[in-house]
Amino acid sequence: MLGTTFLLVALGFCLTLHVAARYALGDVPIRNSLIGVVPAAIVFTLTLADRPLVAAPVAIAADLIAIRSVYGISYRWAALVTVVHFTVSFLLGLMLGNLLSLLETAPT
Repeated sequence: MLGTTFLLVALGFCLTLHVAARYALGDVPIRNSLIGVVPAAIVFTLTLADRPLVAAPVAIAADLIAIRSVYGISYRWAALVTVVHFTVSFLLGLMLGNLLSLLETAPT
């Protein structure tokens, strides 16, 4: 069950990273978005280890470094992509959380 959950989280991070990179950098190869697994693994692992407050800053720093190295851009552009990435990820997570809460209250 944890493996499936991690794959869904990683897929979501890869998708939102590609959206953020396309927004900030224009046309980019989709295979570069596979580095979304890096922050997903950090967030997933630290959350399971009961360290959710440490997860976000560590994942953001790792995401910044990974984006800069894979896309070959400056720290300034990498910071922009990182901010957009985590904003889109947060909004997607919030939307899915609200949708699941709404579905739990549905009559059976």
